[in-house]
Amino acid sequence: MEGLNGALSAAVRGGEGTRLVRAMWTPEGWTCSHRACPPALAEVDAVTVMAPRWAGAVTGTKHAAWGWNDDARDAAEALGADASLLVHDHKIVDERRSCPVLLDEDGVCWTPREEDGGVHSITLEVVAPLLERAGFPVQRGDLNERRVARARAMLLLGTGIGVAGVSTIDGLPFEHPTDVLRSTADALLEEHRASPSTWTRLEDL
Repeated sequence: MEGLNGALSAAVRGGEGTRLVRAMWTPEGWTCSHRACPPALAEVDAVTVMAPRWAGAVTGTKHAAWGWNDDARDAAEALGADASLLVHDHKIVDERRSCPVLLDEDGVCWTPREEDGGVHSITLEVVAPLLERAGFPVQRGDLNERRVARARAMLLLGTGIGVAGVSTIDGLPFEHPTDVLRSTADALLEEHRASPSTWTRLEDL
């Protein structure tokens, strides 16, 4: 990680407000850039698209081949949707920029297994234990058609998107929707972000 602190400091100097920072390692060293956070969306419409697959352990990692991400975004926008749920082997394995969390009819939250190809979610890592303490157990498992059909809600969690509730999937609403999971997760994440102990100052690295 040598040189990262200096690259981050140089990249964010003069930036204002809450921003997303991308750090990338190249043979020449660290390069960093930042951009404004996208507008927060309390509710989104989602469509399903085929999940990209690569050889071996590359699937499920963040890497430079982002063409599929742009295609998924364009497919969703063409249909008036805000989110692209990635499907492989008849189950949702990820979303192109966030992590899906499904609320089953029995009150259990389900999120995809990382070994199915989803990218590890730092936001889920933060929110999951908070949801557990709030009475929403979180499990890893298949988000297949049967489980989605009987679910009462779906969340999308991500660094940029925050907490967004899914209103429809491929134009279909949930049969008995509830907003309690989204409102709870949103309040928990905001409380986490408001805590000074959450953040690390660059000069302290």
